[in-house]
Amino acid sequence: MTQLKTYIFIVLSFIIINGCEKSNDKPQEEFEHGILIYIGANNNLHYDAINTIEKIREGAKSLKKDQAIVVYAKTQSISTLLKITRSDNGVKIDTLKNFSSENSSNPNFLKGVVEITRNSVRAKKYGLVLWSHATSWIPPTNSKTKSFGSDDFQEMDIKDLKSALPGKWEYIMFDACSMASIEVCYELKDIAKFILGSPSEVLSTSFPYDVILMDLFKGEEGLVRVCSKFMEYYRKQTGLYASATVSLIETSQLSDIALHTQRLLQMKKPVEDFNRSKIQSLDFDNIGDVPAYDFISFLKQNFEESEYGELAHSIEKSILFKDHTSEFFNFPIKEYCGLSIYLPEKNDPYLNYYKTLLWSGDSKWHQLF
Repeated sequence: MTQLKTYIFIVLSFIIINGCEKSNDKPQEEFEHGILIYIGANNNLHYDAINTIEKIREGAKSLKKDQAIVVYAKTQSISTLLKITRSDNGVKIDTLKNFSSENSSNPNFLKGVVEITRNSVRAKKYGLVLWSHATSWIPPTNSKTKSFGSDDFQEMDIKDLKSALPGKWEYIMFDACSMASIEVCYELKDIAKFILGSPSEVLSTSFPYDVILMDLFKGEEGLVRVCSKFMEYYRKQTGLYASATVSLIETSQLSDIALHTQRLLQMKKPVEDFNRSKIQSLDFDNIGDVPAYDFISFLKQNFEESEYGELAHSIEKSILFKDHTSEFFNFPIKEYCGLSIYLPEKNDPYLNYYKTLLWSGDSKWHQLF
């Protein structure tokens, strides 16, 4: 049996065993907490998505009656939206909708999935997990760059991602590369209380959902445990697979970071190349187009401590959890504050786009271009 056939068998068996039935979009009950896990894997990650779905299935065995999970998954063979809840007889799965050729990286499609989720699971608070390829804030201008998602060579711009996520979220967790950047977090700060992600790459082996799923229902303390278990999982790996960084960011603190950044740049503007060779890099795969640097490492190399102290304190205050392996793909990680930042280059092609980001407007970072 091929891996693809095995996956289809697992999904269908899971649905049949648990009495899956077609559901209308009318909410039948109110939950304390609902989670949408959005998996965009109509790309080279489709086999990894299979493993993720199986781990979600395992983790869901511990669901309580006041908890609900909605999983959207698109791989090379399926595109479906499932609702997972607890019943007296165990885990129950309802198919909310099956889709045909809709593109999962289309922001209007994502917005529609969010609307179906909120109509089908009426909850006091919602969490969101976004699972796919990603390259931070970089606009989707060619096949190498994609802010979030990848479906038939289409990607989603970070500003479009924000507009596709109506309402407030308790948190947004990125199971995707490079999304714990100040540019991404600042763009999304008004729609999510917490952002959990990695400023560097996330290996395709993903988060260990079988052991973290229930923690996603448990507020700030649960999110801290998600980060801790993520790091524990990767520290147990060997070779290049023992590579991970993770951060939990409290978005209410980000405005102070922008304010102190603007004040610092009014006092002193470093010039390119910003002592770039001495700054801790946080992009390691040499494939993407996202030069990312540790924010505080940049400050240390370009300002006096008396100049950047308040800004560094604001950055540290915003990070509720941070951790990393000692190396990433055999590159040492010697400095790590939990947030990455982009450093422009001479004749930077992204200047006009970067100026449209909320971070640029509030921090005046575009003045460095």
